[in-house]
Amino acid sequence: MSVGPTLVSLDATHAEAAARLHMEGQPGTFLTRLGADVWTGFSRTLPSSAGGFGYAVVAHPQEVLGFVGATTQTGALFWEMGTRRLPALLPPLLRRFVRNPALALLALQTVTYPLLHRADPVPAAELLSIMVRSDLRGEGVGTLLLAALRAECQRRALAALDVTVAAANAGAQRFYQRHGFVCTQRFVLYGQPMYRYRAVFSP
Repeated sequence: MSVGPTLVSLDATHAEAAARLHMEGQPGTFLTRLGADVWTGFSRTLPSSAGGFGYAVVAHPQEVLGFVGATTQTGALFWEMGTRRLPALLPPLLRRFVRNPALALLALQTVTYPLLHRADPVPAAELLSIMVRSDLRGEGVGTLLLAALRAECQRRALAALDVTVAAANAGAQRFYQRHGFVCTQRFVLYGQPMYRYRAVFSP
């Protein structure tokens, strides 16, 4: 008997598929230019990091149709990536930095990214990535993932969920606006204008 798509907690077994979906969903961006190995390491680290959580929609046999990941401690997540995963990630990163030194400068912006936002007394999580397989977009998978993430935020007594969107990504902005997110900040990252959106949860 076939098994339909199932919502499950994101874990390390989804890392390679999540990285592949992210690479396919955002081709040519700085973070995808770092390579699939970096994104795979990130996807392995996120669910087990302090404050990290997320969900995947999977189909038999464990085919990942979409995923979403978030954290309440972005700085701690980046620190863990730069320490625990560094021995495995440093050789491919150095090769890419040698070929394209501008990537190294952009990587420094990623490290300082958590400092771009003002200290916030509101307990919040940051949505770091949500991706759905291209042939399933518009089928409700993204809505299901976002709803599960919001429910988990509320279960954790968080008051808000933030997400950073490129100003040029009008489709993503429409998606978040449809789900109650409001633009709260404009800033520049990787040389591009970015918007920070926030959804506030009712007490």
